Amino acid sequence: MSMIETFPMGLNEFILVPKQSTWTPRSDTLSDDLLSIQKCFDPSWLMAENLITHTASGRGLVYFFFILGEHCVLRHYYRGGLIAKLSNDTFLFKQAQQSRPYKELNLLATLHAAGLNVPKPIAARLKHTSFTYTADVITGTIPRAQELHEYILQQALQQSVWEKIGVTLRKMHDLQACHYDINVKNVLLQAPPYIQEKTVAKEANNSETSDPFVKTQDNTENAGEQSITIYLLDFDGGAIRDGDKWKRANLVRFKRSLEKQRAKYSPYYYDEDCWKSIERGYQS
Repeated sequence: MSMIETFPMGLNEFILVPKQSTWTPRSDTLSDDLLSIQKCFDPSWLMAENLITHTASGRGLVYFFFILGEHCVLRHYYRGGLIAKLSNDTFLFKQAQQSRPYKELNLLATLHAAGLNVPKPIAARLKHTSFTYTADVITGTIPRAQELHEYILQQALQQSVWEKIGVTLRKMHDLQACHYDINVKNVLLQAPPYIQEKTVAKEANNSETSDPFVKTQDNTENAGEQSITIYLLDFDGGAIRDGDKWKRANLVRFKRSLEKQRAKYSPYYYDEDCWKSIERGYQS
């Protein structure tokens, strides 16, 4: 089922927005609303309006900004692997509904509506020629969050948090969602609101926060960890799949990611007991 509305902008552009979201254009102000959304995909406009809070480097530059009461992140779609040497950001165009941004936004909207902790889908833009397209996507940021990978480079997690990770992965699979790139860097740990961050800038960032788990004097470390919420990121290429046979292989892929990082870094606070806790959570 489609959760996305597609709006043409001229002959060679589409704006994609989840249905019934706060960003969905109104019929009586459709043109103005679409133009307002379109501007959000222009980093120079965001910068001129002083809306950008910070940027991050990954596969291209990522822009964090605040608008309409929401903390957002804008990223461009790039290719990976060897094919990126031939074309780093263009993809074969057939129709908007078969594009990467449409599929990712639709999957995020489906999972978000079902209560899975994923970034809020906001909008996407697709610009195309007769044969190719480029695209950008805007999602909500996750405040007070840190990659699982970054956290366990620094300190150990309670086994109850590992179990929460297993519970979250099981919920994703129960929704028949396959995350083809599930790995230790696509799992975020979100601190509860009463745990303060070091700076306001870090609060909006879901990828560069060095330590969002700075405790206040009134809260112990254990209390903070018990309140951690698990989020899953980067569903580009993910899909809803039938059946159950693929689920174990998807879970094993996540285990391989943990083992790969453990082999590269020391200390790395992951061991077989951690995985057993993930399994307990997954089976609960």
